[in-house]
Amino acid sequence: MKHVINSLKIHKKERSFLLSISALFLAFVSCSDDIHKGYRIDGYDLILEKQQIINHTKAVKSINPYDELACEIYDISNPDKEAGKAYLDYELGDDPKEGAGSFKLMYNFTGQSEDGTPEKVYFQQRWGDYRVDLSFHPLGLSIWVKGNRHNQNATFRFIIMEDEKQFSAEAPHDYTRRRWSYFAYEDTEILLKDGWTRLIMPYSAFKLYKKGEGTQSDTLLMNRNEGFRIEIENTSGKAWEGECQIDNLEQLTSYELKGGTPKFSSIFIQLNKDAYENEDWDQQFRDSKEVGIDTWIIQYSQQFTGNHDETNVSFYKNTNLPWVQVKCDIIDKMFEAAERNGMKIILGLYPGDYSKTDPTDPTKYNINAERNKMLFDEVYEQFGNNPCLVGWYITEEFHDGSYPVGWQQEPALSMLAKYLEGVASYIKTKSNKPVSIAPALWRGLPADLCGQWFGRIFKQTPNIDHLYLQDIGGRCLVDFDVDLPNWYAEVKKACDENGVIFGVDIESFKSCNCPNVPYKAKDWAELKEQLLVAGLFTEHITNFSWVTFKKGTNNYEGYKIYLKENNLLP
Repeated sequence: MKHVINSLKIHKKERSFLLSISALFLAFVSCSDDIHKGYRIDGYDLILEKQQIINHTKAVKSINPYDELACEIYDISNPDKEAGKAYLDYELGDDPKEGAGSFKLMYNFTGQSEDGTPEKVYFQQRWGDYRVDLSFHPLGLSIWVKGNRHNQNATFRFIIMEDEKQFSAEAPHDYTRRRWSYFAYEDTEILLKDGWTRLIMPYSAFKLYKKGEGTQSDTLLMNRNEGFRIEIENTSGKAWEGECQIDNLEQLTSYELKGGTPKFSSIFIQLNKDAYENEDWDQQFRDSKEVGIDTWIIQYSQQFTGNHDETNVSFYKNTNLPWVQVKCDIIDKMFEAAERNGMKIILGLYPGDYSKTDPTDPTKYNINAERNKMLFDEVYEQFGNNPCLVGWYITEEFHDGSYPVGWQQEPALSMLAKYLEGVASYIKTKSNKPVSIAPALWRGLPADLCGQWFGRIFKQTPNIDHLYLQDIGGRCLVDFDVDLPNWYAEVKKACDENGVIFGVDIESFKSCNCPNVPYKAKDWAELKEQLLVAGLFTEHITNFSWVTFKKGTNNYEGYKIYLKENNLLP
């Protein structure tokens, strides 16, 4: 967990003021999780509020470390540097405050204004998928700014952009941005300060700057965030050019993770002919049971190669399916070894993938549904009565995002649900064992809307029994302690309301684009935090996957020590 050092640079006079009134202030002000609503009483002081926020911060959410230029979507004012207009440009800075980099903002003002108002330039970040939800125990925002004494008089304005009607069924995403409202925090001194200064921005200090079309709310909606903008306004009335640097934008929260001692209840294995055709499954299962994991989820019974329509490898030997070109007996051997070692198996079906196609085209759903039924008939005949078989898994990994396509809106949502229910109900005609799915938590929707979205799916899929929600913890896209509890709570609510067992699918690998991290097993300390967070919501915790957790990895050894320290070893 990333913690905040309780320190804030305050001038001597300001410190004296704090000491003189802090006792009186604390006598009638309670700094709670609702601090962002403000406590604008007589004698309210922004400096004191900032210090209170620092004192109550337990964990932070990293929004942008500003280490990489290509990791997010950025917009700037006057990008073509049209003659006679103020403009801003940006590049990697040469003096990071934290991490590997910072951003340098370079701006030029003409001293002229077409409408008589001060000139403004801006640097803006907008969300695609993996959006930020600010509603979880919020206190305020923090950003480091490195000013320059050679700057002229200017206002540094930090703006939160939001859409009140974000992603509703009646009002899809507003790419025109006409619905967006802007809330601003202003500082008139920071750009003149040499060196790095930490700017603490309480949510209570943000004021409505621009109201969106059709918007009702005049206050911040913490879970409808669309992005952030930094404006620099020329209040000098002169022509000048200048620069500043920014680093490490974070949300400050009062949340403190206090987990118990959860355990993994199962683990995924992703089969591959070259890797596993000659595997000693007795040894692998013994290693697994050594750390108390007695249930394996076989991700799929066949493997697609080339494009996703060319599924040509079967991991069970006795198959007559027309698309299969290569047969091997890996699953056959796994069931044999499972019987000898007292293991349980959840068997995945056809590895069809529709996530990169049009989600409103019925063709792919129909093909995948038919192939799932044909495959199920074969594996049920061969393994359906095996005492080690405890469930079935529908393999498609859909998500709540929009990239490269999504199911956020109709008719895609109901077409997805119809497909899942079609496969699950077919399974239930022959087998009474539970059916599981493991979609990805893309965070393409804020937490409350994500929960509602899952609820609409579950209402149409009564034969889905278990959800294992992928935490996306291996992709460098999520803060485990601040992000995941927010979404878990809402998705679990949807599960509870529809009779679905809520579980979590934790990624024990690490593979990231920004920063560039090649696929590898992650460190146990990171995986442990994911496990502790999941344990706050469920006992059904699986691990993806065995290859990045098996004996010999840091994860396996760390987990074994964790079990021993908590008297949990079998």
